[in-house]
Parts: sequence; structure tokens; C-alpha cells
Amino acid sequence: MLKKSVITLLACAVTGITPALSAAALAAPTASTSTTSTAKTIVANTPEATITALDAVLIKSMQGGSRLGYSGRYRIVAPVLQRAFDYPQIASLTLGAYWEKLSPEQQKEFVGVLADFTAATYAARFDSYNGERFAITKSETLHPGTEGVFSTFTEHNGKVHRFDYILQKQGDQWRIVNVFADGVSDLALKRAEYTETVQKKGFAALVAHLKAQIAGYAKGSQ
Repeated sequence: MLKKSVITLLACAVTGITPALSAAALAAPTASTSTTSTAKTIVANTPEATITALDAVLIKSMQGGSRLGYSGRYRIVAPVLQRAFDYPQIASLTLGAYWEKLSPEQQKEFVGVLADFTAATYAARFDSYNGERFAITKSETLHPGTEGVFSTFTEHNGKVHRFDYILQKQGDQWRIVNVFADGVSDLALKRAEYTETVQKKGFAALVAHLKAQIAGYAKGSQ
């Protein structure tokens, strides 16, 4: 079963694109000019392929459940998430103006902690399976080099959730820069939380907070 809180946690990626593209990435994409993915073959190095790989590893984590344990699920999801999400971009926009004030070492540290936190979150939350399924429904070009992929997640009770992904191309790889869960972007929430922590308590406190949450996932998950 997918725990309720993961509906929000799926939207942990935040956009990190140039100002000219920010409006498109921050607004939930519409499906007016989209292409239904079920009508074409999913090929490698496409936005749909990135989301397909993500969906597959989350289902695998759920199916592994307690048999794999938290550490086993973490080992499964972490490398796929590393390829799917653009963590450096996510980190920079999450911290906003504070990002440029960090040293290169601090920036590298935060990117690593953010990646670890994301993988830990998924490993902890996608911990059991009861017939849930993902499905890609449509894709759309939002801007040259920026794509929207529409997908759904259906719970075992039939309740359907919508996940809209914003991806950008880096070389030959499409990577996620933002996710909308049921039409709601997590960008504003994460940015508000992290920048407030840095402003009031400092960068070290934010890192410590995320590491504590990671440790809590590891300790509290089976």
C-alpha cells in the first residue's frame, strides 16, 4: 500500500531552469497539445523512458517490501533516482538566493544530502504492494528542450492520483526538474521550508535537519 504522505513526497523534485522557462515549469502543464504515450512505443533516452524507469523501480520497491527491508529498497531506488532527477538544479532553486552564498563544498554537500534524503524518503514510503500501478497517459513539448509527461497512480482501492513531470534534456538524457502531484507543485513548499531554515538557523542546521530525517526513515522502516 502506498502511504498517504507519499502523494506529497512524490513531488519532492523542484524546478531548476532558466528564468525564460520558469513560468512554464512552475505552472502545471495542460494536455491540449499532448501525445498519448500508449499510442507509441517508449524508446530509450526520451522523457517517457525516464518516467517509465522511475515508475518501475517504485513498483519494485513496493513489491520487495519487508523482504528487502529499508536498506534493500534504498539500494534499489537510489541509483535510478540519481539518473532520473536533476539534483544540482533542484538544490540550487530550492535554496534560491542562498545557493550562491554557499561555498562549492557546501553546494556539493547539499546536493548529496538532498539526493540521499529523496532516496531515503522513497525507500521508506514505497514499502508494500497491493496491486497499485502507474501509467503514463500523455506527453507534451512545453518549450524546446522542456517536456511535460502526464501520468497516473492508481491505488489498490481504485483511487487515481495524477503526477505531471517537467523534464529537461541534458546531453542525451531527460531528467526531472519538477513534479506536480494532483496539480500541486512542491516547489513553493520546499523552497519556503528550506530557505526559512537557512535564514533563521543557518545552512548547517538545514543539513542536520535533513540528515536527522534520513536517520529517522532508516530507524523507523522495516
